[in-house]
Amino acid sequence: MLSALYRLGVRKRLRKDWRGSMLNRMLSVFTRIDPDFVLHMEMRGVWLLTEAHRRHGGVLVCTGHFGLTLASHKGLLDLGLEPVFIVSGERGARDVSGWNWGTSRPIDLLDADRPDVLIQAARRLRDGAVVIGYVDFDPLAQGLPSGLASMAISPNAFSWAQLNRVPLLFMSSEPREDGRIVLEFSQPSQTLLDSPRSALACAAEFSDFMTLRTGRSHVVMRPKEASRAL
Repeated sequence: MLSALYRLGVRKRLRKDWRGSMLNRMLSVFTRIDPDFVLHMEMRGVWLLTEAHRRHGGVLVCTGHFGLTLASHKGLLDLGLEPVFIVSGERGARDVSGWNWGTSRPIDLLDADRPDVLIQAARRLRDGAVVIGYVDFDPLAQGLPSGLASMAISPNAFSWAQLNRVPLLFMSSEPREDGRIVLEFSQPSQTLLDSPRSALACAAEFSDFMTLRTGRSHVVMRPKEASRAL
């Protein structure tokens, strides 16, 4: 099924992130209808996550809107880990809520728009959860002129991880023509950030990580800075 959908996206010459978004929405529906829907996954570098979790407990995983990152819900549960996703707004919660992604458990959500979301995230991390946050955003949605970059990376999560001494990893996802969902975990130069400078350097490193995997340019910018750039 996934391989057929993938080939459809290729034939329509959809951009990689649009193709991932299309597959993400369709698979979310399939897995919500049937909790036993089989997902064929490959998790690369997952030992980095299990080792960081063994050493530190809770781990913050920074990712972007690749599409199919939600498959990590099943993958991490199968490893005995507790994934928690930070999503924004009612639409985001509606898109990912429910009994889906090949498990009998609803996805555990934190609302990024709540004023206490960082307090909730810190509590879940202390309890040993793997908190997955989407740190990219569309600068056009913030009123930023289109010539600056295709997408932006907020450094806020990296600064928060540095202040709270939270270990941090990167994650990407990609559908393959044979129907596999490939999840890749990557370790930045510093897993535990020790200064504001190291937090900004890690945000820039993640920006390069995203650019390499999506083919779209990224810039490090806080959302509030984007709205002031008019």
